[in-house]
Order: sequence, then structure tokens, then C-alpha cells
Amino acid sequence: MKKLLALTFVLFSSLAFIPMKNDTVQFYIGSLVKEGNSPITLCELDLKTGKITTKSTFAELKGPGYISLSPDQKTLFAVTQENKIVSLSVGADGQLKLINSQSSEGQNPAHVSVHPSGKMAFLANYTGGSIAAYPVKKDGTLEPASATDQYTGSGPDKSRQEKPHAHSAIPSPNGRYLYVADLGTDRVMNYVVDANSGKVTPNPAQKYFESKPGAGPRHIVAHPSGKYLIVLHEMEPIVTSFSIDDKGVLKPIQTVNSVPADFKKDNKGAAIRLHPNGKFVYVSNRGYNGITGYRITDNGGLEEVGHATQSIDTPRDFNIDPSGKYMLVANMNTNDLAVYSVDEKTGKMTFREKSLQVATPTCIEFLK
Repeated sequence: MKKLLALTFVLFSSLAFIPMKNDTVQFYIGSLVKEGNSPITLCELDLKTGKITTKSTFAELKGPGYISLSPDQKTLFAVTQENKIVSLSVGADGQLKLINSQSSEGQNPAHVSVHPSGKMAFLANYTGGSIAAYPVKKDGTLEPASATDQYTGSGPDKSRQEKPHAHSAIPSPNGRYLYVADLGTDRVMNYVVDANSGKVTPNPAQKYFESKPGAGPRHIVAHPSGKYLIVLHEMEPIVTSFSIDDKGVLKPIQTVNSVPADFKKDNKGAAIRLHPNGKFVYVSNRGYNGITGYRITDNGGLEEVGHATQSIDTPRDFNIDPSGKYMLVANMNTNDLAVYSVDEKTGKMTFREKSLQVATPTCIEFLK
């Protein structure tokens, strides 16, 4: 019996990451143009050449700065500068159509994510310092918020941490928990989620984890194994990995620098993304203007594998295509993308070219 279980585990592990066989993959770019509506741009990446082409634009929203796809890839959610969360249907050709919207229940929503079941969406209001959760119908329709939480408190840096600033909200892979990075209070908030009822309640086992004072936790990723959570801080250039126990409790494993030790200029952490194979995690920094990669060790530790800076300027976001071959970096300052190839065995990044002029790119989301 033990041999059978071991064989099953090995087989499952080998199937966890299967490189794509398609020659192309589509992706969306969210943007924050200062005046008027901002486009969500549908693009196509050629997996043989790394070339990018624009397929279409959806320009009916004001500032869709962050976007996230449902697990079934049929719905795209966006948060906008009009303090809304918006649901868009994804057609067979990737074309978008508005389904509906709801109030963000707070000011300046900066991040949106979707429950693994697809039954809920979550957002973080940066200026408002709060979160909101929404039931989602099978057709992608957003219902009014079923849960909200307004934070209180502040941090040591009164210029940035005068009050709470919720910056991202990420569900655990099993859907039982929700983790929220609050830059303003240096906390990673911890919730229990019931996707069937729409309830989101503070985790009685750990309501929050207190980060390093003044570090400003910004963005989070949860490892697909469900064992680890990794947090990028914005105000201090550090990354922290955590273990997640069976009650959703976070325990720090390791904290590492996100920029070279000799870099002393002003810097702001930006985005964090996992490689599709689950072996590597990457972070972007504005100021340093680069990407730093780490191998995720067997115990959830972080080992640096390299830096990338060529043709990167204010990398608000980046993402790795589902095949794991290419990394696309959204350069806010130069209004374009930088294309890198990624070695799936070593995690190292190699610059290929600058590509695709796009106004103020702020988020990249791949169709799978």
C-alpha cells in the first residue's frame, strides 16, 4: 500500500507542471492612463520566437489597473479608478464583454484575486485601508459584497504609514484562507473563508502576522503546494517566506534581500510572481529597476538565482507565461514590455528584446 501511495505521489508531482504544446498564448495587460478610459489590451505571445502582437483592446473602463482571471478562464475581473470591481466575460477568441460591476466598498482598489472555486472575488482598497469579498455566480456576475473589513492603525513611517493601506488579497490554494498585505500597519492579515456562504472572518488561530516595522508588506503569492506563502515588502527591499500549517497559521521561514546589498538608492518593491513549475519565485523593484529570482528550497527557504535589469524601467508588474519559457515585464515609465527567456532548470533570466508599446502597463495576466 505504501509503495502504491508513493507511486501515486510521484505521478501527481510529474503532472503538476506540463509544458504547453501550443505555439502561442494570449494575455491581457491592465493599464492606468491618467486621463479618460484606460485599455485592457489582449495580446498574443509566440512561444517559438518570443514575439508579441496586439489582438484587440477593451477601452470601456477607467483605470483597470489590476486584473485577474477566474480558474475556468471564462471571466476576467478588474478593479478601477472609479472605485469599482468589474466582471468581464472572456469569449472564445479572448474578446471581452462587460457583465456587471459592484462598488469596491472603499477608495482606490489596487488588487483583485479569485477564489480557487471561482465562487468569490476579493479586492484590497489601498487608500481606504480595507478589503471586500464578493460572491460570483456561475455566469461571472458579481453580487454585492458579502464581507468587508476596515483596518485601523499605522506604522512608523508617517509619510507612508499614517493609516492602513491594504495592498493585496490572496486566497490559499485550498481556498480555506485569505491573506492580505497591509502596507500601512506592517501586517499580513489572516482570514477564514467560506466560499459557499460568502463569509470571510478573522482566523481565530492567527488574526495577523506582524511584519518588520516600516517594511510595508505589498504583494503575496501562495505556493501551489499550499505549504508556503511568500511576501514582497515595498518600503524595505526584503522578501519573506512563511510556512502555512493546517489551521492557516503563518510562521516565518526566511527573509532575504530583494536588491543587491550595494544598491543604496531609493527603491519600492512592486510585484511577486511564481514560475509555473513552482520551483522559483521572482520579485520586481522600482528604483533598482530589475527582477530578482529565487529558488524555493524543499523547506520553503529562498536561494537567489539571479538578477535582470536590461531594458527594465519602473516594473510595476511582470508575469511568466504558462509554458514557463518567457517572462514579460511591464515598464510603466517607458510604456512598453521587456521580454526575457527563463531557464526552467536554473531559474536564470536572459534578455531578448523590448516589445510592444502600451500606455502605462500595470498588470499582466495570461490565459492558460
